[in-house]
Amino acid sequence: MKKILLIICAALLITGCGVEGKQINSIDDLKTARIGAWPGGAYEIKAREVLPEAQFVGLDFISDLIQNLKQHKIDAFVLGKAYVDNLKFEGVDVDYLPQSLGDVPISYIFPKNERGQKLCNQMNEFISQVEANGELDALKTKWLQSDESKRTFTKSNLSGENGTLKICTDAQNSPFDYLRERQVVGFEVELIDKFCAAYGYDYEIKMDVFETMLTNVTLGKVDVGMDGIEILPERQKSMLFAKPIDVEQTVAVINSKTSSDTTLAGRIKTSLIDEDRWKMILEGASITLTITIASIVFGTLLSFAVYMIYREGNRRVNYIIDAIHRTLQGVPTMVMLLFFYYTVFSSVNLPASITAVVVFSIVLSITVFALLKDGAQNIARGQTEAALSLGFSERRAFVKFILPQIVRNLFSQYQVALNITLMETAIVGYIAVQDLTRMADLIRARTYDAFIPIITITIVYLVLSRLLLMITDWTARRINPKNRSREKILKGVKL
Repeated sequence: MKKILLIICAALLITGCGVEGKQINSIDDLKTARIGAWPGGAYEIKAREVLPEAQFVGLDFISDLIQNLKQHKIDAFVLGKAYVDNLKFEGVDVDYLPQSLGDVPISYIFPKNERGQKLCNQMNEFISQVEANGELDALKTKWLQSDESKRTFTKSNLSGENGTLKICTDAQNSPFDYLRERQVVGFEVELIDKFCAAYGYDYEIKMDVFETMLTNVTLGKVDVGMDGIEILPERQKSMLFAKPIDVEQTVAVINSKTSSDTTLAGRIKTSLIDEDRWKMILEGASITLTITIASIVFGTLLSFAVYMIYREGNRRVNYIIDAIHRTLQGVPTMVMLLFFYYTVFSSVNLPASITAVVVFSIVLSITVFALLKDGAQNIARGQTEAALSLGFSERRAFVKFILPQIVRNLFSQYQVALNITLMETAIVGYIAVQDLTRMADLIRARTYDAFIPIITITIVYLVLSRLLLMITDWTARRINPKNRSREKILKGVKL
């Protein structure tokens, strides 16, 4: 409990830190300012054309842009006007300068293949129809120019006679696509719902980080990508864009002059209680725990199997195992995760969580294999020879006499490896796994508050880590020969 309180106090101090911001009244005040933007996005490109001498800071999420603005780490950030209007509807204390920095068209994206071209052509036809009959403008008014109370949406009863579309979105950019009561809603969601009703499709929406979504569309793993995606020439080289469904004005966002403070209790309610967002934390924690436990089991078994092959193998086999081991030791876990997801399993429709288990099992097995190898070398060969003289085989001698000593001597290092595996699962959100960290990202994208979700998952990770330590400590006590009773030691022995 003391550790948790210390974490909360430290985080409160950090969130209050920041340098003094400069007064922004016009675009001219931004000429040499620090400006936040989505890195490489169209809004940054437009702003750079107008403000070439400004210092641009890349930030991936709207919540990060707001947090940095509030702490005066940046003087302003650039974004589409619909996003900022939505922030004001949500009660976020921001404003924007009236001068536009340029127009940015957005639309859906499709793979550059036969199916993607067909869907893109149908979408272009559909967009022309809803533009002509005024339905597109009505949806814009509902989602882009109104508050949350007017944004009602229920998925249509779709026939699916022409198949089911796999749709991918980041679900972090309200009002285009966002998570509300654990369902993805937004302007683009309702528009594509109407498209599917018109062309006989059903659809399923998968949430993914933005970069992974773009890659999955490029690889043809999904049929449609949506997330208020700006049309850029570089992106058009690898994917198809439908006709623009909206053209956003790029505006410079600044702190509101009438800012108001929110209490900690209010922030907790918004982040965790409203829309039952605490259930997302529990769901993410269960996925994180499942991946961790599976990786521990399979990683330990894999390392033991490889070591037994190594122990009994010939020189050539051992050379190959050593070469693979040294190679994998030099590959970061993140790189290995992306490599397996986008190359090894790119043509296999394998759940991303299975890919994560495979990778973390391999990573853990690398460490455990080294522990077994080093531990065995530190035990005198005479013990094995004594067991062999008693009639034990080489394998049984290792399992009965050598392995227990390795486990006893190196179990604390094994515990550290298990805890590292738990911590490293925080990166699985990059391959579309809705783990604990990913759920926190979705919450802060909805509430525009980074503090509460991040401090919450920090505490959850601390609890999970302590739980793992307790279980392994209990296991260590159970397998320690010193803790066995005289009866257990002498069991089966005739005196």
